[in-house]
Amino acid sequence: MKNPDLHVGVITPPDSHYKPVLYSDREASAKFNEMNADIYSKQKKLDFEDTKDTPKSVKYIGAAGGIAALAYAVKCFITRKA
Repeated sequence: MKNPDLHVGVITPPDSHYKPVLYSDREASAKFNEMNADIYSKQKKLDFEDTKDTPKSVKYIGAAGGIAALAYAVKCFITRKA
Protein backbone atom coordinates (compact mmCIF):
# COMPACT_ATOMS: atom_id res chain seq x y z
CA MET A 1 0.00 0.00 0.00
CA LYS A 2 1.43 3.32 -1.09
CA ASN A 3 0.87 6.58 0.68
CA PRO A 4 -0.22 9.39 -1.66
CA ASP A 5 1.94 12.49 -1.97
CA LEU A 6 0.92 15.29 0.33
CA HIS A 7 0.21 18.65 -1.26
CA VAL A 8 1.84 21.11 1.10
CA GLY A 9 2.20 24.77 0.27
CA VAL A 10 2.12 28.25 1.66
CA ILE A 11 -1.34 29.41 2.68
CA THR A 12 -2.06 33.05 1.89
CA PRO A 13 -5.18 34.60 3.39
CA PRO A 14 -7.51 36.56 1.15
CA ASP A 15 -7.41 40.34 1.20
CA SER A 16 -10.95 40.59 2.58
CA HIS A 17 -9.97 39.55 6.11
CA TYR A 18 -10.23 42.08 8.90
CA LYS A 19 -7.00 43.95 9.45
CA PRO A 20 -6.77 45.50 12.92
CA VAL A 21 -5.95 49.18 13.16
CA LEU A 22 -3.82 50.39 16.05
CA TYR A 23 -4.56 53.75 17.66
CA SER A 24 -2.67 55.80 20.18
CA ASP A 25 -4.17 56.08 23.65
CA ARG A 26 -5.32 59.66 23.07
CA GLU A 27 -6.87 58.87 19.68
CA ALA A 28 -8.55 55.72 21.00
CA SER A 29 -10.05 57.62 23.95
CA ALA A 30 -11.33 60.34 21.63
CA LYS A 31 -12.94 57.82 19.26
CA PHE A 32 -14.48 55.94 22.20
CA ASN A 33 -15.96 59.12 23.69
CA GLU A 34 -17.33 60.11 20.28
CA MET A 35 -19.00 56.72 19.76
CA ASN A 36 -20.30 56.75 23.33
CA ALA A 37 -21.90 60.17 22.83
CA ASP A 38 -23.44 59.03 19.53
CA ILE A 39 -24.92 55.91 21.10
CA TYR A 40 -26.45 57.74 24.07
CA SER A 41 -27.84 60.58 21.95
CA LYS A 42 -29.51 58.05 19.63
CA GLN A 43 -30.85 56.04 22.57
CA LYS A 44 -32.63 59.10 23.93
CA LYS A 45 -34.52 59.46 20.64
CA LEU A 46 -35.79 55.86 20.66
CA ASP A 47 -39.35 55.17 21.74
CA PHE A 48 -39.56 52.02 23.83
CA GLU A 49 -42.69 49.98 24.31
CA ASP A 50 -44.18 49.79 27.77
CA THR A 51 -42.31 46.71 28.97
CA LYS A 52 -43.81 46.79 32.46
CA ASP A 53 -47.28 45.90 31.20
CA THR A 54 -48.20 42.24 31.77
CA PRO A 55 -49.08 40.39 28.54
CA LYS A 56 -52.75 39.50 28.04
CA SER A 57 -51.98 35.78 27.77
CA VAL A 58 -50.54 35.78 31.31
CA LYS A 59 -53.63 37.58 32.58
CA TYR A 60 -55.92 35.05 30.86
CA ILE A 61 -53.99 32.10 32.29
CA GLY A 62 -54.15 33.64 35.78
CA ALA A 63 -57.89 34.26 35.45
CA ALA A 64 -58.47 30.69 34.23
CA GLY A 65 -56.47 29.35 37.18
CA GLY A 66 -58.47 31.49 39.60
CA ILE A 67 -61.78 30.33 38.13
CA ALA A 68 -60.62 26.70 38.30
CA ALA A 69 -59.60 27.13 41.96
CA LEU A 70 -62.94 28.76 42.77
CA ALA A 71 -64.85 25.98 40.99
CA TYR A 72 -62.86 23.35 42.89
CA ALA A 73 -63.60 25.07 46.21
CA VAL A 74 -67.33 25.25 45.39
CA LYS A 75 -67.35 21.57 44.33
CA CYS A 76 -65.64 20.54 47.57
CA PHE A 77 -68.07 22.65 49.63
CA ILE A 78 -71.11 21.12 47.92
CA THR A 79 -69.95 17.51 48.02
CA ARG A 80 -68.51 17.46 51.55
CA LYS A 81 -70.02 15.04 54.03
CA ALA A 82 -72.07 16.57 56.77
